[in-house]
Amino acid sequence: MKYLTIDTTTKITALALGEDGKLICEGFLHTGKTHSERLIPMVDQLFQASGWKLNEVDLIGVVRGPGSFTGIRIGIATAQGLAQVMNIPIVGVSSLDALSWAGNGRPEDTIVILDARKNEWYYARYQWQDDQRECIEGPKAIAPDALLEELIHDGNCFFFAGDAVTVAKPFLQQGLGSKAVILSEYHYLPRGAYAASETWKVWNTNRPLDGFCTVEPVYIRASEAEVNYLKKQRASM
Repeated sequence: MKYLTIDTTTKITALALGEDGKLICEGFLHTGKTHSERLIPMVDQLFQASGWKLNEVDLIGVVRGPGSFTGIRIGIATAQGLAQVMNIPIVGVSSLDALSWAGNGRPEDTIVILDARKNEWYYARYQWQDDQRECIEGPKAIAPDALLEELIHDGNCFFFAGDAVTVAKPFLQQGLGSKAVILSEYHYLPRGAYAASETWKVWNTNRPLDGFCTVEPVYIRASEAEVNYLKKQRASM
C-alpha cells in the first residue's frame, strides 16, 4: 500500500511518501511562506522526486492537531480534497503522537511540546519499549512553569520533541539540568517520517470500514475567534 502524509500543524510543512511501512521520501520546509503557498508545490515535487503518480496512492494520512488552527484546517482540507477526488481512504493522526516517534528507541520518557501560544504548550508524555508506545499523560494544554514543576520532582530523564523545544531549550536545561535530553532540531521538529510512521500504525490498528471518511480537527483549546464570540454572547445577555 502506498500513502501520502501531510503535516501542517506547525510553521513547518512536512510531507512524506511511504509504502507498507517503509519511508520512500519526505519533504521539510520551514520558510516565511505560508502553507497555502507551499503545500501543493511540495506535494508535486515529492511525486516527481519519487517517480510516483498521484493515482498510485492508496491512502492519505493527515496530522489533525493540536497545533496551529489555520495550519490544521489547510492540511485537512487539502487531504480530504485529494482523497475525495481519488476516492481513497483518509486517516487523521495526532500531532503529539506523530512527534512521539522522535523518541522511539530512546530510554528516556519522550515529552512532546508544541507552541500553543498564550504562555502554554500542547503536551503529552510517552514511554517506548521494544517499538511499543504508551501515552502516560496528556494530551492537554499546560503552562511551561507547571510542566517544569511536575518534571523536576520526577526521577526520570526526558527526551524533548516538538516545535516549542527551540525556544524552550534554555528554560528546560536550566530547570532540569542533565535530565533534559535535547538533540539537534533535525531530531525534534515535525518530520514527514514521523507522520508516515503514525499513519501506518493507525491504519493498521483502526482502518475505516467504508473507504473515504472525513477527518475532524483536534484543537484541545478553543480558538481566539470562539473565545471572542463567547465573550460577546455573554456581554449581550
